[in-house]
Amino acid sequence: MKKAMGMTAAAFVLTLSAGVYAADMGTSGAAPGGAAAAKEASSAQTVNGEVLKIEGENYVVKDAMGKEVKLHVSPETKKDGDIKVGDKIEAQADATGHAISIKAAKAAK
Repeated sequence: MKKAMGMTAAAFVLTLSAGVYAADMGTSGAAPGGAAAAKEASSAQTVNGEVLKIEGENYVVKDAMGKEVKLHVSPETKKDGDIKVGDKIEAQADATGHAISIKAAKAAK
């Protein structure tokens, strides 16, 4: 009887361990970069608007709602063309306002 209870307890512990391991793999081991990369990707936003001014690495863009949005454009930002004041742009930015990519917006027909 004691042997059967010991084996049952051991099986239970192993089952719990496997469940915890699987849950951990689902959050941090599923994608390259782990949960932080997944969170960053999900918090990216698209900014469309007109470039009002460029001050060093900071671009001020007036979006469709008339709100001024400040974007940080660093050497790591993927740039498509030479963006200048007055251009209509489309940018992908993270939650901190860093531009992941920036390009001239396609003209609406």
